[in-house]
Amino acid sequence: MSSRLTQVLLGLSLLLNCFVLAGFVYRSWIAPPPFVHSGPPLPGRGGPLEMLSQDLNLDDSQRGALKDVFDHYANERRQRFREIQKVREEMAGELKKPEFDMIRIDALVDQMTKLRAEQQKENLAAISQLATQLRPDQRDRLHVILAERFGPPRHPPAPPEGGPPPRPGPARPSQ
Repeated sequence: MSSRLTQVLLGLSLLLNCFVLAGFVYRSWIAPPPFVHSGPPLPGRGGPLEMLSQDLNLDDSQRGALKDVFDHYANERRQRFREIQKVREEMAGELKKPEFDMIRIDALVDQMTKLRAEQQKENLAAISQLATQLRPDQRDRLHVILAERFGPPRHPPAPPEGGPPPRPGPARPSQ
């Protein structure tokens, strides 16, 4: 009876090991990779205007006054995102074909550029509406943030000859 029990336990152990091994094989080689979002922020979940409002520490009365601006901006941004996704899908379809249709690809690139330019204009128009509700200290902070985000990248100054290189300053001003 003891040898029969040992055989059953060894069989169950073998079965368990096979399932564990099959799980590792599936996870490593068969399962699709996990989805990683690598595009613009998802519509309706913050976005540039919401991030900017958080950086400016808007109070409840300012947020209430800007509610229509935020809602309109979110709707426009969502619509623009859908349009950009359609163009990306068309572009992917064109690039999957054995022969590139450069006329069609050029048109899609131009369309994508136009949509992104319109999105940038919408961002700045919404920021301009937001600026009307800011206190003077917030408006000053807004201009600093916009200069950092839309201006050229800051490069550290060239080191003086024979001296140590300068230490880089903070990336953003302290709040």
